[in-house]
Amino acid sequence: MSRVSKELVSRRSLLRTGLGVGVYIGSTGCVSTVAGTTDSNPKTSPLRASTAATAATAPTAAPTASTVVRTSQGVPPPAGMIRSSWSTDPFTLGSYSYLPVGATPKLRTTLSTPVNGRLFFAGEALDPDNPATVHGAAASGRMAALLVRDVSDAVERIVVIGAGIAGVTAARALADEGHQVTVLEAQRRVGGRIHTTRPEGWPLPVELGANWVHDATGNDLFARLKSLGVATVISDHQGAVLGADGTMAVDGFMDSAADAVDTAIGWADTQDVDMSLAAAINRSGAGIDVDAAALAHYLRTEVTSEYGVDASGLSAWWGTDEGTNGQELLVLGGYGTLVDELAAGLDIRLGWSVATVSLLADGASVASSDGEVLQADRVVVTVPLGVLKARGIRFDPELPSEHLAAIDAMGMGVLDKVWLRWDKPWWRQTTEQWTRVASADDSFIEWYNLAELADAPVLLGLLAGPEALAWSSRSDGEVLSAALASLDRFYSAGW
Repeated sequence: MSRVSKELVSRRSLLRTGLGVGVYIGSTGCVSTVAGTTDSNPKTSPLRASTAATAATAPTAAPTASTVVRTSQGVPPPAGMIRSSWSTDPFTLGSYSYLPVGATPKLRTTLSTPVNGRLFFAGEALDPDNPATVHGAAASGRMAALLVRDVSDAVERIVVIGAGIAGVTAARALADEGHQVTVLEAQRRVGGRIHTTRPEGWPLPVELGANWVHDATGNDLFARLKSLGVATVISDHQGAVLGADGTMAVDGFMDSAADAVDTAIGWADTQDVDMSLAAAINRSGAGIDVDAAALAHYLRTEVTSEYGVDASGLSAWWGTDEGTNGQELLVLGGYGTLVDELAAGLDIRLGWSVATVSLLADGASVASSDGEVLQADRVVVTVPLGVLKARGIRFDPELPSEHLAAIDAMGMGVLDKVWLRWDKPWWRQTTEQWTRVASADDSFIEWYNLAELADAPVLLGLLAGPEALAWSSRSDGEVLSAALASLDRFYSAGW
């Protein structure tokens, strides 16, 4: 007997549409740059740092134009480069959640269930309606605050762990109701996987994490950003595909591949056992009559880049069927402004790394890695799924088995960014999104053209899934060389 029919529709994921995650490569919070650009004006938050300074970490050393190995003389060296590496960030250990084989959306609800009326959870991985998005994370924060309110007395001491969008949303709601709220954040900045930086010399804020508003008419993010004076622009992901032969691919190049994936998912729905999307494509025979290059390109750009995991790791039943579709907006004026506005006036303690959360008969206690202990009536945990999976916080007593099972069953995908800036565009291509058909070992094939979206001579490259993991340990110089080699292909094709 087949499983219950799916009711959700596909969505575009975090870094591309909503939440995302980011860290400057080198050391957490730092900027990797080329040609002398540094983050001399980091965005700080108007909050009280009780136990740690708010100063940004100094930039790491960066490759200069003379150290970059080039494959041709086509694309000029950029004036600046900034990259993320979310899988190596100890505060996130990945970009956003996904459902691998055997996982179901119910796990998100399970993980959000309070423990003993004292311990609550929030975050994008827990939102059953729009996981892996900013508005989903914020919604989970609001829900956690409501659950606390349902069991709390008039005024209580509430500790919120994590100052990302879920954490500050929950903290703001609870503080506005009169509770004594303390937010503990291990990093020396607020925002979590919303990470806006304003490097010197760049024509716009650079988002290493969240970049898009997803389903703009289905949530309040657009209105909130507009009220804060944060600019956005419609993003329809219209693009052009450069074929392996160096010529523009014909319209509809990937249509048969998209149909094959839909067919494979439909076939998988009739099976009694879940399997990966890759297995469903192979076992259903859906891809037999499809051009192999088109299918591989579709899976690479529309699946791996979308969910932060390749088709071999994504559930055919549930992996592509979460969230809602709608108009997407690119945030140009600084996504971090949204977090700053929520965080203003809250008691947020930066650099406070939580080691243990203990549930007591009449409350809870939170201990830092330095031995400091805070007492609370309730605790709200909003750290990313990657940290929970790595057991980055110890719970005493241990979490219930169903919570642990949910944490272990869900996956944490990876999507990294490479931002490149020139003094003026060297390209003529006017489409928003560029992709290039290439072999599996040829990286950096997907780019967004900010000259069209933001009138800025900037290209944004994406790396996802296994590729992002493989490149996370490579140097800035290696990343830049590979990125420019990829862009040389577009340049040679007249883009």
